[in-house]
Parts: sequence; C-alpha cells; structure tokens
Amino acid sequence: MNIGHVFLKGSAVFSTLLFLLFFSPLNSGAEMFRSDLQSVIEYKYKYSTMSIKTVNGKFYAYTVLLFNENPHFVNIIQKGTISIKEIGNEGFHVKAYRNYINSIQEQSLQKEASLLLKLYNEPDTFSEGQIREITESLAKRNIILKFRREGYRNQTQITLDYCIFGEKIKIDIKHPLIDYDEDIYYIKPFIYYDEFSTSNSTFYYDMIYINPEEVENDFIIARDIVKGREVRSMFFVGARVNDDIKGSLIKAFPGTGSIKHEILRMFVIHELTHKIMDNTFNNFDQVSGEELAMSSAIYANPYLGLAVLYSYLSYSSDNPHRFAALNFIAYVSENTGNKEYLDNPGLIKNLPHDRLRDIARGHFLAGISRLKK
Repeated sequence: MNIGHVFLKGSAVFSTLLFLLFFSPLNSGAEMFRSDLQSVIEYKYKYSTMSIKTVNGKFYAYTVLLFNENPHFVNIIQKGTISIKEIGNEGFHVKAYRNYINSIQEQSLQKEASLLLKLYNEPDTFSEGQIREITESLAKRNIILKFRREGYRNQTQITLDYCIFGEKIKIDIKHPLIDYDEDIYYIKPFIYYDEFSTSNSTFYYDMIYINPEEVENDFIIARDIVKGREVRSMFFVGARVNDDIKGSLIKAFPGTGSIKHEILRMFVIHELTHKIMDNTFNNFDQVSGEELAMSSAIYANPYLGLAVLYSYLSYSSDNPHRFAALNFIAYVSENTGNKEYLDNPGLIKNLPHDRLRDIARGHFLAGISRLKK
C-alpha cells in the first residue's frame, strides 16, 4: 500500500504575527508577544498520537481494507480478524467491510461507511466533485486519502493513491526566494508508518513530512550551545558538532527566544525547496536539490543555514549533501574573490549577515537558471 506524508499555511493575521515577530524591537512587550506566538506555532506543529482502536481509527482500517484489500490495520485493532485463509477468497474484503458497516452504532458514521462501499462498487455514478466531498468529509475523521480513478467509462475502478490516519495541515511558511501558488501540506501521522522516518519532501505532489524528533534534537543542541553547555548529540541528522557549527549557531541565536521556531522554519524551507524543484522543474537530482535547499536556508537565516552547510561537510566524501556544500563554497569563493574559503570554509561564517544573504540569493537564482535551460 502506498502511504504519503503532508503540511500548513496561515491566515493574514498569522502572517502579520510573523512579521511582527521578526521586525519588532526587542522590549518586554515584544518578548511577551514572542512567547505567545511561539505557543501558537508549537501548537500547529506539535505531533500527537491517537489509537487506531478508536472509532475513526477503525473506520480508517476498514477503508484501507476495502480499497486496497489490505487487512494489516484491521488485524492490528483485533488480531486474527481476517485470517490468511480468508485472504485467499475472492471478495473477502467486501464481505468484511459489510460486516463492519452492520456493527456501526453511530448513524452518521454508518452513512459515510455505506457511501464508501457504494463508491467502491459503483464508481461511475460519482462525479469528481462528489469524490472531493467524500475526501473532505473523511479528513474530518482524520482519514487523509487521495482516490484514483482508473480505467474507462463503465469499467472504472477507484483505488487509493495514499491513505493515512492523521492530520493534514497546510503550510504557513512561505519559501523565501521563489513564489509558489500551489498548496503544500504536511502530515501529523497518528500511527507508525515506515515512510515517516526522516524529514523529506515525499513522492506525492503536495506533501512534505517533518520529523518532530529531528526538530527537537537540533533545537536542544542550538539552545545548549547558546547557553555554553557541552553538546554530544549529532546535528542535522548525523553531523558531529564542531567549532564551525557551534560558531554559526551562536551567531544565529544571540538569545534563546526564537530558536525552536527558526529550526522548524529551516526544516520547512529545506523540504519546500525540494518539493518545488520536483514539481516545477522536474528536478530530482540530489546534489543540485541540496544546493538550492541550502542556499534557501542560508538566505532565510544566514548563520543557521551555514550550520547546515558545515554539517554537510562532515558527511562521507561521496555523499550528495557534501558535494552540495562544496559547490556552494566554490560559489562563495568565486563570488567574493577569496580563495581561502576553499581551504578553510569556516571563514565563511565571518562574512556579514547581509553579504551572506546576497550570496545565497545569487547562488539560488543561478541554480534555478540552470534548471530552466
């Protein structure tokens, strides 16, 4: 079964709040506001779990069974509900789904479940608008899916492109260097999926996944470094914290007020870049993708972005992330006329904030120009 991932986009009010956060003077009132905003952001991106044995979880499990003939989640709810012997029988999943409908006590849920069975059996009687309405209704029950219609008129079949038990949220963080009008989402999965491991842009058109443990890990590292504490954890999924990473994080965060939000924002921008490159330019090359993601992160927060670059440098010599970092360093050297950066990339963090942003923007635009050819 294919299972995807997802994201958030705020209202004008939330955009105003973000503007005030980054451009208000640092006084007691601003600090109070920052604290309030931080709680709003953490609420939106805070991951939670919900048992699949709930009413909605059971509906999810039987939806996967009906459309994918996959009894895995049903058997998680109650072991042995569908035996291996039953799976060999034609139509076993429809029979089990009918039994599930008959067991439902809630009238509205029974109506929704029956409608899904009709969609499965009579797909040609449903318009695209009706299918969209069903999708939106299921999302309210934390069943996040995408139907796919296959075949020709009167011989069509409805299958699932993906089906996730969780919460789908529109991204509220804009990419800093490229306009993109399509809605992109991220997913808060309620149960475990192999696909939801490390942060990635996924193979679905409108979805991104951010691993909350990675965000928390890097937040703790940055906070401890700013506070002068010893750090032994790995930064940005696998890099041992060295002096260049420490120095960059200290410059990125003169205080501890906005660290977690900026770490999260960096992850979002990084994955947004990959998604936009995939969707707009059909670019799946790892090296160029990481280069553009890196320059986007550096533009958004120069010294935090450099901490990521220095992390990439510590990866193995044949890693695309390391190649991307070396290419960016070569660009900095050429752009500034300073060849020392090639031998000692740590010197780059001594460049002024605005100069780094200009370089990152130039690097990004140059990379985009190459993709357009």
